[in-house]
Amino acid sequence: MNYDFSPNHDVNEMLNNVVQSITNLAEEQLAHIKRLTRIGESLSSETDLDKIFDMILEEGIEFTLADAATIYKVSEDGKFLEFEILYNATLNIRQGGSRNPTKWANKIPLYTPEGKPSLRNIVTSVYHNKSSLSFDDVYETKDYDICGTIDFDTKSNYRCKSMLTIPLKNHEDEVLGVIQFINAMDEQKNIVSFTAEHKTMLSSLASQAAIALSNRVLIQGMESLLNQFVRSIATAIERKSKYSGAHISRVATLTELFADKINLADEHYFGGRRFTDAELKELSMAGWMHDVGKIVTPEFIMDKSTKLETIFDRIEMVQLRFEKLDLFLRLLKTKLSEDEYASFIKEHIDAEVDPANVHEFITEGLAFVIKLNVGEEFVAEEDIKHVEKLSTIDFQYDNQHYCLFSESEKQNLMITGRGTFTGAEFQIMKDHVAITWEMLSQITFPKKYKNVAFYASQHHEALNGRGYPKGLTATDLSLQSRIIAVADIFEALTAADRPYKKPKTLSESLDIITTMVKIGHLDKDLVSYFMDSGLYLEYANRFMQPEYIDEVNIAALKNKYAEEVTK
Repeated sequence: MNYDFSPNHDVNEMLNNVVQSITNLAEEQLAHIKRLTRIGESLSSETDLDKIFDMILEEGIEFTLADAATIYKVSEDGKFLEFEILYNATLNIRQGGSRNPTKWANKIPLYTPEGKPSLRNIVTSVYHNKSSLSFDDVYETKDYDICGTIDFDTKSNYRCKSMLTIPLKNHEDEVLGVIQFINAMDEQKNIVSFTAEHKTMLSSLASQAAIALSNRVLIQGMESLLNQFVRSIATAIERKSKYSGAHISRVATLTELFADKINLADEHYFGGRRFTDAELKELSMAGWMHDVGKIVTPEFIMDKSTKLETIFDRIEMVQLRFEKLDLFLRLLKTKLSEDEYASFIKEHIDAEVDPANVHEFITEGLAFVIKLNVGEEFVAEEDIKHVEKLSTIDFQYDNQHYCLFSESEKQNLMITGRGTFTGAEFQIMKDHVAITWEMLSQITFPKKYKNVAFYASQHHEALNGRGYPKGLTATDLSLQSRIIAVADIFEALTAADRPYKKPKTLSESLDIITTMVKIGHLDKDLVSYFMDSGLYLEYANRFMQPEYIDEVNIAALKNKYAEEVTK
């Protein structure tokens, strides 16, 4: 639009040109302000630092028309500058940022071999001195070693001339990285020096980059602290048990491997489901935390290897009572007549036992109790009756008390199922899942990890609703919860460090797993993929004892639940 400032054509044209130039400059500055505002807004909403760096780099290049730019960050150990983004328009190079990873593995040492600050390099000097450096022609500098720049230029047929290098400082004046722009250009693509305006603008951008980098360092530090806390708690729980000390770490590892495998699965598995990085970390935390409730489970229950074990295995006391009774009867036989002794045996020991064989009866009874104490097999009804009969041996003689079991020992020996827990003890062990939920649900996890408590506390639930603690069904259980459930059961079956059972072979373990699918306890698709992907064998080769890794017939195992799963 032309304005009529003067009747003189030349004056009017000149004034219109001035107005247009001012308007263009204002619009250009407004555009820069908008982009700076957008970058500032992104700092509070964008979690991907690479995208923020992309915006900062692109804005700096657009404002200065720079031909090349590099962003470095300080390595975690604080000893190097690492390439974050590398850009060169002339050479058609764009590495790092959100587009692709940088291929520059080179690291620039911040210190000499003697441990002193390295000040001969431009970027390291900017880092240590915390101040910018600008060159109209970097080749003319005598104060810094630019051999690397010259070497790159020679190999690339490039000429680095004007350069502006700025430290990325956070609010505590700590340098987190360095941003460098090379070869500012005018509208005609001629290399020019970086102006004072350029320096002001790019310093502002550098401040925003520092905020973004500082935020990421802070967030990563918090996440690292959270992960360290999670694993330290898991380690503390594992150290409670002298037997199953590696259970949590093995379940967590198998959970992580399972999730990684699913991310590589064909589309027909799980509907092409893929876990994000945040979901993978969330699931990993849940795997590490799945048994956190055991922190309050008494050790004598966690480590109960026999039915009579409490703080110690009471079978030793029972054995002493058998031996004491046997010795007493041998002495008593020398003091009483044959009829008196026979009468005593029938009254106090067993009416059906031949007095001549009473010592064999006691020896066999002790062997029976020792075997029963192990708890590897289901207990038959006749064995329960035998325990009842042995428990009736309870009498006084010459102010001495003779018995074989206390009431508590009797109840423990009469546990009928496999395992070593009484009903009350098993309930205490089961309570660890509810306690896991109580503990984790009180922690305010970052939003992206909000489901850790749910996943961790559902590994004993079953798709058919027969699990615990809440009796959830398939519609309530996420894929993540189902993964931990499979991992927990498979680890328990194959583990060789359980005091109450021998490890199952690989084929036996998978047979039990597939049976649990058939009855509707475990997820069919997960177990199928566990076998199809070969993950079961990867885990076995890593954690199982070689003698327990036998041949597995996958087709036969899957055929067990080929029909519709029983609900």
